[in-house]
Amino acid sequence: MKADARTIPGGWVALAAPHRLGGSTHLDILRSWTLAAGIVGLCGTVIFGASAAKVLLVAMLSAIATDCIVGYARARPVVGGLSHASLTGLLLGLTLPATVPWYIPAIGSLIAVVFGKIVFGGLGHFCWQPALVGRVVLQLLFLPTLSLSLHPTWPILAPGHLLVGRLDQPQRVEMAGYGGWFAQPHDANVQALAMERPVQTLRAFAQGRFRPDGGLAYEPLLREKLPPWQDSIFGLVPGGIGETCTLALIIAGLYLIYRGFLRWQMPVVMIAAAAVAAALLPVESGGNEGGYDWFPVFAVEQGRAVGVAYVLYHLTSGELMLGAFLIAGDMTTTPMRARGQALFAAGVGVLTIFMRLYGVVECECYWSILAMNTLVGVIDGRLRRRVFGMDEEP
Repeated sequence: MKADARTIPGGWVALAAPHRLGGSTHLDILRSWTLAAGIVGLCGTVIFGASAAKVLLVAMLSAIATDCIVGYARARPVVGGLSHASLTGLLLGLTLPATVPWYIPAIGSLIAVVFGKIVFGGLGHFCWQPALVGRVVLQLLFLPTLSLSLHPTWPILAPGHLLVGRLDQPQRVEMAGYGGWFAQPHDANVQALAMERPVQTLRAFAQGRFRPDGGLAYEPLLREKLPPWQDSIFGLVPGGIGETCTLALIIAGLYLIYRGFLRWQMPVVMIAAAAVAAALLPVESGGNEGGYDWFPVFAVEQGRAVGVAYVLYHLTSGELMLGAFLIAGDMTTTPMRARGQALFAAGVGVLTIFMRLYGVVECECYWSILAMNTLVGVIDGRLRRRVFGMDEEP
């Protein structure tokens, strides 16, 4: 019998705490996260076609192959089987556009598994979310392919061509007069539409690149530069495979919350913090006088609450929803307690909008999550639960 074990009535042997069985194994958790990510990936495949499926498949196979090769070379079994490797590859693929060459998701998954997970000791020991490590390194290595500024328009499948269409020859769409994806006619010769990503337009607006129309600043943005807001809810805007469909991401997040593998504080606080930041942080005026417009949420033009619409576009554009519901809540790279997770999520939300508004870096949500991952140890240390009857450590 081990020294830390004791016999209890009935002949059972009790080892060191904890004694309560949680009811779910790590494989159950990984499979649930994979299912949630698969829902989003399926919607992305419908919206972006076979190209999206290819990116996701290559990313997953590369992650699995890398995990197997490294495990064989180290003569150690792969902890968690191949479930975590496939989930890492799937999450990485969701962050990429469907138009990237096959070798980009392959290299990204290799980087994610080796440098994001294995060098830290494997499953349960890494400090940064592995898929995001691979994604930000790809952004640096393949900037000409992934940069928003170098690629002003990104494609999406046109009406009548979902799932089966091709993205390689899209038709350019001008936002002025664009009635939305659902208003486009079904044309057999137009399989894809090319337009700016909404997050790219919001970044340009915040930097004062659009001149006001008379005394109107937000109204021209909403009317002539951005697609209808409902398109971003259904994912019918350009972006990463898993970044655009807000509805699918909410469903995936609710499933994880129902299973008990994602605390509701993570997505709710993160989205709320991003909304507050977008509502209050100033944007640069595009007029001749320059300066900044403070508290955009209170903007009213022609009797419309354009400031509220501006904030809503920030919430459903870019990587924010994908980060809130599928990536930021990784159990290994987030604080243990609910208060710590709320603080973590608030930091991610504010940093995301700050980076987006002031052009600090692209993939702003992913960089924000990695930055807050670095502070998890500090957050857990500051918010640890006090045990009554014991002296606090100096």
